[in-house]
Amino acid sequence: MATSEIVNNAPMYSLDSSLRDLLNDDLFNDQDELVKSREIERSELFQDCLNLFIKREIKDCLEKMFRAGFVNLTVFKSSPMILDLFVSACDIAPNFIELGLTLKGEILNTFTLNDPRCIEIQQIILKDFNKLLVINKFFRCCIKVIQLNDSRQEEREGKILELESIISNFIFLYTTKMRTTIDAFGLQELIEIFIFQVKVKLEHKKLSTHLYRALCKSSPNLSLILKSLHSPKGISIEDAILDSIANKMQKDKAKLKGKPRSVKPKIHQFREPLLHNSSEDYSKTEATFNQRNSTDVRHLNNETMSHKTKNDISLLAGSFWPTLKYHLTKKLLNKNGLLFLGLLLLICVKKYRSLMAFFRHVPSAFRTVYPHVVGLLKLLASI
Repeated sequence: MATSEIVNNAPMYSLDSSLRDLLNDDLFNDQDELVKSREIERSELFQDCLNLFIKREIKDCLEKMFRAGFVNLTVFKSSPMILDLFVSACDIAPNFIELGLTLKGEILNTFTLNDPRCIEIQQIILKDFNKLLVINKFFRCCIKVIQLNDSRQEEREGKILELESIISNFIFLYTTKMRTTIDAFGLQELIEIFIFQVKVKLEHKKLSTHLYRALCKSSPNLSLILKSLHSPKGISIEDAILDSIANKMQKDKAKLKGKPRSVKPKIHQFREPLLHNSSEDYSKTEATFNQRNSTDVRHLNNETMSHKTKNDISLLAGSFWPTLKYHLTKKLLNKNGLLFLGLLLLICVKKYRSLMAFFRHVPSAFRTVYPHVVGLLKLLASI
């Protein structure tokens, strides 16, 4: 058979039917089902992590995200919701010390400014001006990592200055590009982060309104924009920021002065009221009360008598010494008394000399008697 006849007699399939058959192949169906199952599993894991975050079980939330493979730059780029949850969890985490070493290292790399991963995440987060609250959380995490870092002083200061520059530049860009849709609360929060956390806590600047004024000078029209925005309380954002600074300064002054001592209120002792009004109960209570009163009266009388006796003794003792002093001064401190005292003193001196002479002869007498005493003791010991 000729080749032309074979070609002419061969069945003709359209391109559409061939592509349809190829798409209906089991291999493609299996892959599609596998992708769907992975998406469902990933969604369920994310929901579990979100539930842990809502319950404020932050440590478990971060560990579950890490085990699920969510703490990954590729995942962060493909799923902004996972990145937002991760940043939010790291923001409210009390500390990163209790986490595992691997997870802790991933978190530190994510929020260390000069780390390549942190640079990539900055490009993801800082581009979306509509997520200002998440951006604020990111900056707080960077501050937390700087505080945990044990690097050299020069390196630490460099990171602080870099963070200060990033935040101030972002404030300028945000207020420039989002004039009509500015998040007033988020912007106020960001400026307070810049003043309280960066300038005061990290750079150890003295808190004052000059820090806010300096920021306004670096960002043109910032003060005008903040004056035009108002908080839910009805005051401008600028006034709200200045009030926050003033309140913080007052609290710091109060801490320096120390807490005032609290005066404990006096406890009033009162008699419990009767629970029953029957005559029998009342008579029993009255008898008990009278008995206690009689006992108290006797005890009070005894105490009064003993107290009176003590007072009498103290009175006699107190009057004895002045009387004796009076008689001694009156009887002795005259001419006869002085002569008597002089004579008594001479007698004492003479007796003292005789006594001293006696004691001078004691050693020689002892040396004479000592051999006889020793011999007598030896004789008694030999018997």
